Amino acid sequence: MVSVQRWLRPFCTALSVFVGVIGLTATIGSLWPQLPFIGIVAAVLTGFFALHLVLIAAMGVITALLARRFGAGNTAVVMIVVNAIAAAVLLVPLTSQVSAARRAGAALSWGAHLRVVAPGPRAVPARTAEYATVDGKKLNLDIYQPTTRASATPSTPVVMIHGGGFVRGNRSDGRDWDRWFAERGYTVFDVDYRLNPPLNWNLAAADVACALSWIRQHEQELNVVASHALIVGQSAGASLALQVAYGVGDDSMRSSCGGAVDVPVAVFAIYPAEDFTLAWEQNLKLGPVSGRDINVGYIGGPPEQFPERYRAVSAIEHVRPGLPPTMVVYGAHDHLVPISGHAELHSRLDQFGVPNVVLEIPYSDHGYDLVWGSLGAQITRHVLVNFLSAYCPSTPPHRVEEPAGHAPIRP
Repeated sequence: MVSVQRWLRPFCTALSVFVGVIGLTATIGSLWPQLPFIGIVAAVLTGFFALHLVLIAAMGVITALLARRFGAGNTAVVMIVVNAIAAAVLLVPLTSQVSAARRAGAALSWGAHLRVVAPGPRAVPARTAEYATVDGKKLNLDIYQPTTRASATPSTPVVMIHGGGFVRGNRSDGRDWDRWFAERGYTVFDVDYRLNPPLNWNLAAADVACALSWIRQHEQELNVVASHALIVGQSAGASLALQVAYGVGDDSMRSSCGGAVDVPVAVFAIYPAEDFTLAWEQNLKLGPVSGRDINVGYIGGPPEQFPERYRAVSAIEHVRPGLPPTMVVYGAHDHLVPISGHAELHSRLDQFGVPNVVLEIPYSDHGYDLVWGSLGAQITRHVLVNFLSAYCPSTPPHRVEEPAGHAPIRP
């Protein structure tokens, strides 16, 4: 028995210290999210694992108590206090997210949150198609067929745009979202677009518009209503989604491959940059990635050097009456995209009477939805269901009347 206690004492002590470091880091970063590195780590952890952190801190208290019982000294006492404080402080992000869910009317699944990943096998597209070759670059899209719809019934197409700072990423990076939409009766097209280098400020969104044109040309065989499309993106892809949804109706952009492009009937943007000038001015950083680095690679330089480019790519510059209903979601502790841009977009859309939903997830960072079971991701999906029901259901009318200012752009 003595030998077992001698083994358990250092084990429990070491485990309580390890857990305490995690809890202390998350605690400090939650209280001061502007701190370099620690603030980012805390926002990522609380955004992904709100309940897990509280449970881990509680485990730290228990292991420290066991270490103390087995004869550990002051270290165990210190870790009892540290882990108890961490558990108490980390209840704040957890309860804040639960409160956000309650305000949104979202029923949270604690099982899904603890499981972390999406249930079921990895989502696989039904097929991949080449939608264009532009400047020698082949552009493909993955197609996810609806799983809850009679084959004869046309569906709403969803154009999904991946993130990656305009320089990296691949189609179907957001395949959990692809599956989620397909399970609700949508046909999903997860698209390639040209990345930088070279500068792609006038290429990437035009490629997405090209994909919309391709869908229009093939809508009969795809069994979709192309004029009733939803456009969705994450991060850089969200910025492109707004640029396309707002730009094809005011002549500021065209398809890179020609053809008619219908204005999407709704847009869902997950932590987008709506104002690239603001992103340059604030120059936020998420690890080694900074806002200015992204702008240089995407646009070429500062706003004073390329004012017309900044105007072209910034959705905030294209707000006007008659835009598609818009939903924007973001983490309150986003370390890469200025959250004030979301409030400004919301204000301008309201000013022009454009239906919009802007949803803030407390204590969460850029990319909070990448963990499918996160509380923020669950809240987002619940609010999105209501948004889609109101503005873009999976069963569209066979013919969509185009509001004034929403005529297709033809090259």
